[in-house]
Amino acid sequence: MNELENTLIKFGLTDTEAKIYLTGLNFKNIGVSELTKQTGINRTTIYHALDTLTEKGLVAKTGTGARLVFSMADPENIHNLLLGKIKRLEKQKEDLDNLIPLLKKSNLAAGTISVAHYEGIEGIKLAIEDAYYCKSKHWDIIAPIKNFFSDFDKTYSKYFIETRSRRGLTSRSLWEPTEKHKLLTPQQIKERNPKILPPIMHGKFNSVICLYDDKVLIISSLKEKSAILIKSADLHQTMLAIFEGLWSVSKPITTK
Repeated sequence: MNELENTLIKFGLTDTEAKIYLTGLNFKNIGVSELTKQTGINRTTIYHALDTLTEKGLVAKTGTGARLVFSMADPENIHNLLLGKIKRLEKQKEDLDNLIPLLKKSNLAAGTISVAHYEGIEGIKLAIEDAYYCKSKHWDIIAPIKNFFSDFDKTYSKYFIETRSRRGLTSRSLWEPTEKHKLLTPQQIKERNPKILPPIMHGKFNSVICLYDDKVLIISSLKEKSAILIKSADLHQTMLAIFEGLWSVSKPITTK
């Protein structure tokens, strides 16, 4: 499978559809027999793939019977395919926004203590999803310079920032110093409300701690790939007291 096929698969085509579409682009019109010869894919599978490509607006057919031929649509149509995928994902996000509060109502009763351990990248993402839907819509965060969000895939970092903004989440953030902080926009400063931890904390920890509602979320470094979510009003209150102490001796970030 070549790079072009991989890219088309990311945009929503199957591997078979991608191979047929790319092969067909080399011909003004092409029949099933020629597609079979060029790709090595059997006729039944090709007919099915051509039908699905037609539904996606990437193939047009002319003629009938033995004279039936197919032409591949302009690659610009892939853009429309991607837009359709984005719209479907946005609708799914909207449905999820409405569903999560309903599911949370059926969660553990207030006052119950629970500990959940999440393993791997997808596990960490799942733990963070819980934080997006906190009732308070506010986080108190302690984070080192190098952490899961800074070291992981930039696409997810963008999703993280966009989702917390879309959810209207505010925070108080305690960070280690870095020159990048001076480049924050006024809007980012308003949303994250950051301060720089006192020197005694610099370089002493690797995990992100996020406090919200009655929960404590601890996210390991990318190296360890794990997260722990603790639901406990007592522990949350204890960690919040520690946070308040650090907040009182931390310095606001100055920007250019």
